[in-house]
Amino acid sequence: MDNKSRRTFIKTSALAMAGAGLTFPGYLKGAAPSSRLNIGVIGVNWWGTENMQHMLRADKETYCVAMCDVDQVRLKEQAGVLKKEFPDRAGNIKFYSDFRKLLDDKNIDGVIIATPDHWHTYMFAEACKAGKAIYVEKPTGHSIAECRIMVDLQRKYKNVVTTGLWQISLGYFVEAFNILKTGVLGDVFKVHCWIPSNTNPVVYDPAPQPVPDTLDYKMWIGPAPFRPYNSNRLHRQWRNYWDFGGGQQTDWVHYLDSAFDGLLAMGFPRAYPKTVFSVGYRHPDTLTETPRVQTSVFQFDKYHVVWEQQNSSLYNRVDGVAWIGSKGTLVCNRTGYEIIPVNGSDGKPLIEPVKVEGPYGNQHDHMINWAACIRKNDTNTNGTIEKGSYATEVAWIANISHRLGGVSLEYLPSEMKFRNNPEADTFVSPEYKNGWQFPVM
Repeated sequence: MDNKSRRTFIKTSALAMAGAGLTFPGYLKGAAPSSRLNIGVIGVNWWGTENMQHMLRADKETYCVAMCDVDQVRLKEQAGVLKKEFPDRAGNIKFYSDFRKLLDDKNIDGVIIATPDHWHTYMFAEACKAGKAIYVEKPTGHSIAECRIMVDLQRKYKNVVTTGLWQISLGYFVEAFNILKTGVLGDVFKVHCWIPSNTNPVVYDPAPQPVPDTLDYKMWIGPAPFRPYNSNRLHRQWRNYWDFGGGQQTDWVHYLDSAFDGLLAMGFPRAYPKTVFSVGYRHPDTLTETPRVQTSVFQFDKYHVVWEQQNSSLYNRVDGVAWIGSKGTLVCNRTGYEIIPVNGSDGKPLIEPVKVEGPYGNQHDHMINWAACIRKNDTNTNGTIEKGSYATEVAWIANISHRLGGVSLEYLPSEMKFRNNPEADTFVSPEYKNGWQFPVM
C-alpha cells in the first residue's frame, strides 16, 4: 500500500469509527499555548532530564523552574544540560535535595517524577496533596497496592496526571488503534509483546563502598529496605533489584499498556486476567535479582496476552506488540507498523498488507497533551493514572508468579488478593521502612 492509499485507509477507518462513537478521548488533544507553566523535576538522572527536554521542546510557554535530586553532582550537571539548550526557560532553576521542599513551592504548577520505582507512589501522593499536575514515570507503582492508591489519590484530589507510558500519544500507535477498530484482522485471539535481552551474567564486587559526600544515600533508599551502598546498584542498575524496581517487565510495561489499548479499541473492556503465570531465567553467576529472560502469560475469557523478554527478535523487529487475528497480524513499535496478512486456501492474502516505517518516536505529542490539559484543568489526559496503573498492576501480578517459581495465579481484584495463595498475598502491599509510611488518603 503506498502512502496515498494508507492515508485514505486511515482516514476512512477513523471516520467510520467516529461515526460509531468509538474514537478514543484525548488522543493528540492540544491547544495553543496561552499561559506560562512552571514545572519542577524530581529525579534528574536520565528520564527526568529527558522528559523535561521534551516538555520544553513541545511547549514554548513551559519553564523548568526547579530540579530535585539526592545526587548533587548529577543535579548540577543535568541543570546545565537544560540551561544550555533553553537559556531563557531553564536558566534560573532552583535546586532541591528534598522533594518535599520542592512541592511546597506554590510557584510550581506541575512536577515530573522520574525517580527509582520504589519512590513513585509516596512522591505522587505528596504531589497530589500539594495540588500539582503530575507526570509520573512508568511503571506507575512498585506494587499492586501502590498502583491502587495512586488511582484513589488522583480521584480525590483531581490532579491533572499523565504517565510515562507515552506510546498512547505516538502517531504510529494512534493509526494502529484506528486499524484495529475496523475489525480488519478478523477474530483476534492473541496479543504478543516482546523486548530484546541477553543472558550474560552481571558480575561486580558486591562489597560495601563509602558513600560519596555529594550523595544523600539515606534519602535515595527512602522507604525501601536498607542495603549498604554500592554504586553498581544505583543509577540505571537499580531496576534489576526487587527492592527498587521490577526488572524489564515493569520497565517496558509500555508494550503491555499498548496491547491493552489495542484490545480496548477492538471493543474488549478493561478486565483483569483470569489466570497469570510467569517463568524466567538469569545466569547463576549474575548478582542482579530480576530475570534476564522472562515469559508471562495473561489468560482472559476470549484471548490471551504474552509478554516476552528474550534473546531474539520477533516479526523482524527488535521489540513491539502484535495483535494476532484470523485474517492477519498487526505489528507496531516506535518505528512504524505493519499488517501481515494470512493467506487463504487459494494462496491469496485475506487482507491487504500495509507497511509504514519512519523515525523513532518520542514523547513530543504526549507532552503537548499534558500541557494542554494542565491549562484546561482537564484530567482526561492521554495517559491517565487509571490506565497506567492497570497495566502496571497486571505486570506486577506476573512478577509475583515468577518470584514464586512460575505458579499459576488467580487474582481477585475486588479483594486485592489471590485465590488460595497467602504467600502471593504477601507481595501485594510493601512494608515501608526507615520511618516512611505507606501513603494514606
